[in-house]
Amino acid sequence: MARLFVGIGLPEAHQAVVAGLVARLRPLALGPATWTRPDNAHLTLKFLGETDAARLPDITLALGGVAFAPFPLVVAGGGFFPSPARPRVVWAGLAEGAGPCRALAAAVDATLARIGFAAEARPFAAHLTLGRLRDPSRGGDVRGMLAVLGETVWPPAMVEALTLYESTLGPQGPRYVALARFPGQS
Repeated sequence: MARLFVGIGLPEAHQAVVAGLVARLRPLALGPATWTRPDNAHLTLKFLGETDAARLPDITLALGGVAFAPFPLVVAGGGFFPSPARPRVVWAGLAEGAGPCRALAAAVDATLARIGFAAEARPFAAHLTLGRLRDPSRGGDVRGMLAVLGETVWPPAMVEALTLYESTLGPQGPRYVALARFPGQS
């Protein structure tokens, strides 16, 4: 069994921003938190969960058929899931590219539903997870975190491919390995 998800990998310039941003957010969280490692930074399009490795050929074949044109991505701002009053997830949002990300997530979802994966019940919200707060009642300096998220400048990027990842959970947190990359068509 492999723990799989489909996502958009981020360039090294974004990984550097994640490192600096997490360093600024960490002291503002009052309770225990798990922060995204810069090399794990990505936008999730669909989480597949524990999947029989024998299904990998069908998954890669299906994802190879997802057609999309490369599109610009600009990360900006952010917030909390489920809400600032009970912050559990700290995330960065998109100033540009949310619509194409939503369309790509819908195409991935429909494609994988045709080979037996459950369709997503929740609406897609394009975001980059930065941290998970384990005790939302002690979320921390929410206003301070929002200010840091709002003033962070991200370089523009192009989404040129979607990636099938395997997530391995370990004592130092998850490790993501790209299993297959599927480029868009210009």
